[in-house]
Amino acid sequence: MSLFAQLTAYLQFYFGATTKYRIHSPFVVDFVENIFEDKRQYYAFEQLELLRQSLLANKQQIEVTDFGAGSRTGQGAQRSIQQIARTALSPRFSSTLLFRLINHYQPQTMLEMGTSLGLTTLYQQAAARRANFITLEGCPQIAQVAQNQFRAQDANNIQSIVGEFSETLPSALKQLKRLDYAFIDGNHRLAPTLDYFEQCLTYTHEESIIVLDDIYWSREMQEAWIRIKQHPKVTLSIDLYRIGIVLFRKAHSEPQHLKLVKWWMKPWIMGFLK
Repeated sequence: MSLFAQLTAYLQFYFGATTKYRIHSPFVVDFVENIFEDKRQYYAFEQLELLRQSLLANKQQIEVTDFGAGSRTGQGAQRSIQQIARTALSPRFSSTLLFRLINHYQPQTMLEMGTSLGLTTLYQQAAARRANFITLEGCPQIAQVAQNQFRAQDANNIQSIVGEFSETLPSALKQLKRLDYAFIDGNHRLAPTLDYFEQCLTYTHEESIIVLDDIYWSREMQEAWIRIKQHPKVTLSIDLYRIGIVLFRKAHSEPQHLKLVKWWMKPWIMGFLK
């Protein structure tokens, strides 16, 4: 998308968003207090941010195989780890939010689609070191870089599977048997994203959580997000602009679709103005 389209999308999100002062659902209040606006600094954050800096400084060249929507930078197939890190690594606030989400709900079976260099994978793994965690990556050389990081961090419960998602996702889901948590961050096209979601949906249950990254990355991703949150099985969606979260809890008899920003981004919305 053009810069103007991105700005327009963000402004539409912002003006449609609310804060914790307009929320009534106990589940969402708990989410805001213990995950979204939690300021605690956990043991893993400092170590993983050092890894981020290491990746951002790594000039090693690798061959990139891209099965998805590609990079906006126009970089060729031969790229340095440094170049990949600059465009592909999730920012700290997204990575730490995923950590807090997993740390709070403690899923036992976890799936990630789009390992990239493995930093976000390690953030998720650090919050649930005993979970059965499968991560999928299309590019063999990028996957190898990530696997090196996993070994260095003693992240022994991560199983890395390399190949096109169309081939690796079905077998990964069968291996997990039950999906407590999924993070979909790959391809970034409409049809494949919807297909990944539908495949994951077959293995979900009432307490499952599915997170989608880059939901405003392109018009196709925006359309995918709209369709996913309107799925009949989705009872709650939380739009944080960078990521979208969908849940399937039957306690929400009427579907809720929320856009959330932190309270200080709209300080005039206070409890007495409800």
